[in-house]
Amino acid sequence: MSGAISYDPSPAVLRTLAETFWSPVGWRSPPKWPEQDAMDRAVRAGIMFTGVRRLDHDGWVRAAIAAAAAVSAQEAADAFLASLTTRRLDLRSALGSLAVARHLPGHPFSIPQDQVYDGYAPVGPRDCAVCGFRSHEAGEQDLNIFSFERFKWGGVRRDSIPYIAFDLEQFARAPRPRPGDADIVLARQLIGYLSGLPAATTASQVVAGMTFIKGNKAEREAVLDIMGVTGILQASRHPGFADAYVPASQRHLPPRRFADRAYPVCWWTAANGINTAALRRFLPQL
Repeated sequence: MSGAISYDPSPAVLRTLAETFWSPVGWRSPPKWPEQDAMDRAVRAGIMFTGVRRLDHDGWVRAAIAAAAAVSAQEAADAFLASLTTRRLDLRSALGSLAVARHLPGHPFSIPQDQVYDGYAPVGPRDCAVCGFRSHEAGEQDLNIFSFERFKWGGVRRDSIPYIAFDLEQFARAPRPRPGDADIVLARQLIGYLSGLPAATTASQVVAGMTFIKGNKAEREAVLDIMGVTGILQASRHPGFADAYVPASQRHLPPRRFADRAYPVCWWTAANGINTAALRRFLPQL
């Protein structure tokens, strides 16, 4: 993967990565690629990549399954908890990716049957009905975009098989801090906060009160998305991935034009509470 020889997200390297894709007003289109020396430093640090990665659907599925097998649930949980105080968003992302990939079955690309769910089908007609792999994801993937999203927000492509493979491969290479007492206290505060909300509170409304967690709104939303795919936050009839892989064709979205959060937390309300079995499975430290 691009000849990277370490994993060193120093401030200078992360600034190079961020400025490639992000400006004070949002996404750069096209990207503003760094000068060669800066690019070389970022590549040597294992944070940016030259060229592209070329895999078809089956190749990306195999990569995600192999990457998940190389990461333990304990490692991902420790990193998630430690990220609450360190704000290491790149390490936070792995728990969500592992949750999705741990039961991912090997499978061929499967064309979905025609389906309508209140006007919003969970997968498109050219997406894989099993994993949601999109036809445009086959072939070339610029890993630099994945790397940027991973450091910027803790990942945003929660169920993207190419992102999951990359995320877990990077995580396996990265030095990782262990959670301390402050992390455990903060995580318990989060669980207590989520457990005590008015019943009608939605996941999108929760974030405003999560200011006790360092970061901005998008980072806190990613925390909830990760808790959703682990099944810690899930609504009835819309399971997370704690017990089994949820085929993309069954990840229905709410009947509105834009789902404000990822599946399945987009369905969650405080009335659903905390799934204590999933909490014990993915965050046993709590």
